[in-house]
Amino acid sequence: MAPPRPSAYRKSLGRDKGKDTLYIVSAESRQLKEAEKDQMKKLNNRLVNYVDKVHDLEMTNRMLAAENQKLRKISKTEDVNVAEIYDDELKRLRERVEELQTANAELEIEKDNIHYELQEVIVKLDSANEENKDLTKEVKSLSKDVDDATIERVSLEAKIENLQEALQLEKQVHAAEMENLRRQVQPVEAPVLQAEQPSILPDLNDAIQKVRKQYEAFNAKSIEDLDAFYKEKVESLTKQLKAANEEIRDLRVDNAEKRKLIHQLEMELEALRGKNDGYERNLEAVEDRHARELADYQDKLVHMQGDLEGAKQDIGKYLKDYQDLNSLKLSLEQEIAIYNKILMGEESRIAVIDTKAVLIANDSHRSSRSSSKSSSKSSSRHSSPDRSTSDIVEEMLEKDGKEQSTGVISVSWKVKGGTVRPVKPFHPISDAEQLHKAMKGIGTDEGVITDILSNRTKAQRFVIAKHYEEKYNKVLLKELESELSGDYLTTVQHLMWRKSVLDAHALRKAIKGFGTDEAVLIEILCTQSSKEIANIKQDYQEVFERNLEKDIESETSGSFKKFLVAILGADRPADSGTVVSNLAEADAKVLFELGVKQWSPSHDRFLEIFTQRSYQHLWYLFKQCWPKLTNEDLIESIEKGCPKDLVRGLKTLIRYSTCIPPLYYAIQINESLTGKGTEEKLLTYIVTTRSEVDLIDVKEEFERIYHVKVEKRIEAETSGNYKKILLALLD
Repeated sequence: MAPPRPSAYRKSLGRDKGKDTLYIVSAESRQLKEAEKDQMKKLNNRLVNYVDKVHDLEMTNRMLAAENQKLRKISKTEDVNVAEIYDDELKRLRERVEELQTANAELEIEKDNIHYELQEVIVKLDSANEENKDLTKEVKSLSKDVDDATIERVSLEAKIENLQEALQLEKQVHAAEMENLRRQVQPVEAPVLQAEQPSILPDLNDAIQKVRKQYEAFNAKSIEDLDAFYKEKVESLTKQLKAANEEIRDLRVDNAEKRKLIHQLEMELEALRGKNDGYERNLEAVEDRHARELADYQDKLVHMQGDLEGAKQDIGKYLKDYQDLNSLKLSLEQEIAIYNKILMGEESRIAVIDTKAVLIANDSHRSSRSSSKSSSKSSSRHSSPDRSTSDIVEEMLEKDGKEQSTGVISVSWKVKGGTVRPVKPFHPISDAEQLHKAMKGIGTDEGVITDILSNRTKAQRFVIAKHYEEKYNKVLLKELESELSGDYLTTVQHLMWRKSVLDAHALRKAIKGFGTDEAVLIEILCTQSSKEIANIKQDYQEVFERNLEKDIESETSGSFKKFLVAILGADRPADSGTVVSNLAEADAKVLFELGVKQWSPSHDRFLEIFTQRSYQHLWYLFKQCWPKLTNEDLIESIEKGCPKDLVRGLKTLIRYSTCIPPLYYAIQINESLTGKGTEEKLLTYIVTTRSEVDLIDVKEEFERIYHVKVEKRIEAETSGNYKKILLALLD
């Protein structure tokens, strides 16, 4: 407590306490008294004005209530509960939104079914075209075989005719030869010789007869052989001709059947084409109708959202007016109570001083000193001389504020938001085409990639990736990974991944292999809400098919393992904007009585406070309640006395909770840019994950603390396309 300052009423010489004492009221004390009287008059005037305002407000309130009651009696209407009307309207709007979402889902399903049928028709059409091509090729090959068989038949017929002509010629030659031979073998009339004259020539008739017989036999045999040969030849040619004719007839029949089948397939193809055209027209009509209905639903949704925002603003305005009136009422009641207390003390003190001043003017110097001393004693009983009136008012205000405290403290801060906002109008197909052109051919246009990805929200990037895969049958992220490299590629991956998937990859990398990167585990798990931790665990299970809690339990040990497992339980409440001060003060007392050296996960209450309290609750605990218990710096106490394996985790948790998020991440960015080198991973993680949340506030906090813009620091510490995409996200 501060030492009392000297009294404003100077004490003079006097007698003993039990006898009459003399006081002299100087000009300085009189001026002080008059100044206090003027101040009291002003305070009284203010009090009267406040009282008049309160009376006027009460009268107006009564008049309005009476008029309202009168109007209700006239109209015979009951009291209207605005909250119920608002809740009913909100419930109706939510049901309408759910209906619209259901209708949208049904339309999506119908669209997918039609698309699936169209794909089936296209597949059938392609198979029919392939079969038609095969049949056409087969018909062409068969036509060639028919032509070859026809040519062979014609050649065989020509050969037969030539053979017949040769046979006829051979017959004629044979006949001529036989005629010549017959002529040669005719008997010649020999001259009659005298009997008595013996002939000198041999008798050749018998020889000629023998030769003739032999020749005739040979001729007959040769004719028979020739006839048999030609007959056999003719029969074989006839059989070949008959087989060729049968084959030609079969080919003609087969060709006719193939032509019928081709004609039938062409008719079916035309029918399928017509059906395909009809499906395409129906699909276009359905897409147009779906687009129109979606636009109508979106317009209705925007209109409903506008109405909802208007209703929220109206309710907020009414609530603010009510809170202002309530706070005004409380302040007036406090001031009235304060002024009543002041008036009771000051009136008695001023009345005593005025009475003694009159006695000083009429009585002697002795009676003047006596009255001065008595007035000093009287004033000392009502008001302490070492405090002014304003000190007394402030003390009473604090006392009344403590007496009227409800125990619920509002803890919230306004956030301007992120630098990346949704683009309107949004054309995902055009963006997908531009990205494809940027990666097509030799080289990559990183400027187009930076311009598109840094100016679209994560949800819009997912839509672009979906259209890219549908149009080019390729995964956008894999195409980007094949074209990019280094820190620029890492930034693009951060922009294309969900934050929970990004954190899951970081945790897996920190756990996997030899040793554990505890800094990554602490930075991610100690700065996430319960919902975010649940999403990380789910994505970790889906991506790596492993359980995150079991992996952390197997890679950590001791109290650090218990601390992380308790955080992974995801029992931390969400920040609601209010804190129950009594509970925060009780938690602070428990931690203080426990002692920093005894902070350990083996204590259930320690785990409950650090893992099952909201960040705003911890903010109030460490910023408001803890300093009332001790003057020691909490972070220094943790570094000195807390178990070593918990120091970094507790420091991170306390720093994150005692700083608002923009301030915390501004400090993190500065730490990543200071030192010998730049921590690109930390810098990339903060810029990409906060770009849609509160990066504007992070930039302002950075400039407020370090008196330089974060863009200049990043521009000086980075280079190339990595610098360009970071600056684009910060713009």
